[in-house]
Amino acid sequence: MKNIFLLIILSASLIYSQITTGSIKGRVVAADNSPLEGVNVFIPGTNYGDATDKRGFFEIKNLPLGIYNIEFSLIGYKKEVKENINLNQASINLNIILYEAAFETKQIIVSAGKYQQNKDDLSVSTTVLKPEMISQKNITSFDDLLRYVPGVQMTMDQVSIRGSSGYSKGAGTRVLTAIDGVPFYSGDMGDIVWEMIPLQDIERIEVIKGPASSLYGSTAIGGVINIITKNASKNPFTNFRSYIGSYDKPSYDIWKWDDSYRAFYGLSLTHSNHYKNLGYTFSVRKFDDMSYKQNSYYKRYTAYSKINYLFEDSSNLSLLANYLYSMRGNYLYWKDSRNALVPKAGEENNKVRSNRLFLSLIYNKKFSNSFTTQFKSSYYRTKFDGIAIEFTTSTANIFRNELIGTFNFSDKFRLISGLEFSYTKVNSNIFKSPDYIGTGLYAQMEYNLTDDLILNAGARYDYLKLDTLKGANAITPRAGLNYKLANDLILRSSIGTGFRVPTPSEVFTSAGVGGGIDVIENPNLTYETSLSFETGFLYNYSKSLRFDAAFYQTEYNDFIEPNLIYTGDIQFINLPKARIQGLEAIIDWDFIPQMFKLNISYNYMWSRDIQREKAMKYRPRNVLYTNLSYNHYPFEAGIDFRYWSKIEEIDDALVEPPLNYVKDGNKRVPVYVADINAGFNFFIGSLPAKTFISLKNILNYNYVEFLGNIAPLRNITLSFELFY
Repeated sequence: MKNIFLLIILSASLIYSQITTGSIKGRVVAADNSPLEGVNVFIPGTNYGDATDKRGFFEIKNLPLGIYNIEFSLIGYKKEVKENINLNQASINLNIILYEAAFETKQIIVSAGKYQQNKDDLSVSTTVLKPEMISQKNITSFDDLLRYVPGVQMTMDQVSIRGSSGYSKGAGTRVLTAIDGVPFYSGDMGDIVWEMIPLQDIERIEVIKGPASSLYGSTAIGGVINIITKNASKNPFTNFRSYIGSYDKPSYDIWKWDDSYRAFYGLSLTHSNHYKNLGYTFSVRKFDDMSYKQNSYYKRYTAYSKINYLFEDSSNLSLLANYLYSMRGNYLYWKDSRNALVPKAGEENNKVRSNRLFLSLIYNKKFSNSFTTQFKSSYYRTKFDGIAIEFTTSTANIFRNELIGTFNFSDKFRLISGLEFSYTKVNSNIFKSPDYIGTGLYAQMEYNLTDDLILNAGARYDYLKLDTLKGANAITPRAGLNYKLANDLILRSSIGTGFRVPTPSEVFTSAGVGGGIDVIENPNLTYETSLSFETGFLYNYSKSLRFDAAFYQTEYNDFIEPNLIYTGDIQFINLPKARIQGLEAIIDWDFIPQMFKLNISYNYMWSRDIQREKAMKYRPRNVLYTNLSYNHYPFEAGIDFRYWSKIEEIDDALVEPPLNYVKDGNKRVPVYVADINAGFNFFIGSLPAKTFISLKNILNYNYVEFLGNIAPLRNITLSFELFY
């Protein structure tokens, strides 16, 4: 009996001890839901604490029951404090997101000078985008993201920075798009296939506004968009993302060509990890769109991989592979304004099939603190088949190599120099089958004249030979100044030259476009040049309020544009002189820091074809973008409004008698587009997850970016992401 009594006492004591202590455990992740290792987790004023492991997990054990404040801190991230945590049971679970300390570190970019620089030290206007925008706005193709960037204008799938481009059906580009600094444009058309860009693996996007030919060569006459990909995760990290959406029905019954709601959907799976010195990321993606326009559908599949290896001598190697298969309808122009979502007669079944493979290698070697080198090599194969009454095909192979040396002679003087070589071979029944050779040699120096004044200057020499055309030589110098007039006021100014050699498609295209109109070759087409000037300032009124403004001007000689000639055919020609002047202003205001942010940008642009005394085609004079965002865990939300004035000049010859090829093609209006999005972050067990709903063109406003093409109708998207 005595033993039974003692057993009861011991059992009661054990139960009592179990309910008087407990543990607080959980997981800490970054804003992109990747796990954070080494986060300090502690209870202020006590000795209780822990640090997160490589998967972000922590546990504080043997805590007396009670109410606690818990602090989470990691260098480079904003401290998070969870107050009044009531530990009244054996254990409770917390899931925490830490955000980068936005104003504690300077923004580093590499595109402006091909080496790491502080954004505030540049002499050119620059915008840096974070990848969070992709989820928030449900971006499915990279060009959709560019539609929200100040100073950038998208006309269908063709990008323009500060009016550098009009529209030429993808033939040629004046904005160099690169992945990790490696040029990413095709060898025949010179176009950019935005769907290939790995949205799931973007670290940041750097947009350099203004000519950059002195460093990047021919295609950078209008600016640079450099997509920086992520390094492989140090710990196992997997991301699954899916979305589904639908277009609204047309505003007018006469536009209806299908009684159903047209859907679009997609999914992607990405995995990243490290094994010793080897890091790797693999991703696959499928995305389909039934489209709101007849025969404008697409079905696309992509596969992406990136491998990094760190050698013992501090050198490193990066290998990237990207593949796209696409089948899409080929919608060119509407039938007429009463049948605005239906293609022209005879084009209902036209389609395009394409296969593209992009490979790149980057090797970095540090010889000393004062000298580093980088070698870049890439191969880009593109093949497309146009399936219609007339079968068209083109296969292009382009090889590029670049060697860069960076010399740090002192803390005040740096020199960057490089050598490039590229070779392109095209086999096509519409561009002939030309060869294309390009070489370039460049050097740029940066010198800190004083602690507050930075001078940079450089030049590039290029020689390019396009098949039977006479070889082109070009020297493109530039210079810039950055002056910190005060701690909160920075002035900048730059002047530079640019040039662009025509692509094979602009010189040799010979194909019919319908209606008795042909695109014909122009072997006399020559390269274009430019002289550009910019002056601007950055004013930090406070840590939460910034103003940025710039005046810019570019003079073009022999500007290349498609034109309807006297024979009634389309041909790329050189405009003798053109000029673009403008003013850009940007306001960034965190009026409730870390919660509410307002961004307003305005661009006024005056573009002129000097000879014809007209505005240049497809360039709006006024553009206004605004964004209001809310971010307070676990909620996120945003409102976007975009406006641009009515396009003044289009290809009038295509829409007017006697051709009248695009009926009612001169119908265009000022553009007013509003989007809203909202998201919620949560955990499924210990796995971070997020869901977003996005409603684009909420006013269902009907407009065109290019003649005879209605822009997307109102559409809604629901997305889901899981991280583990």
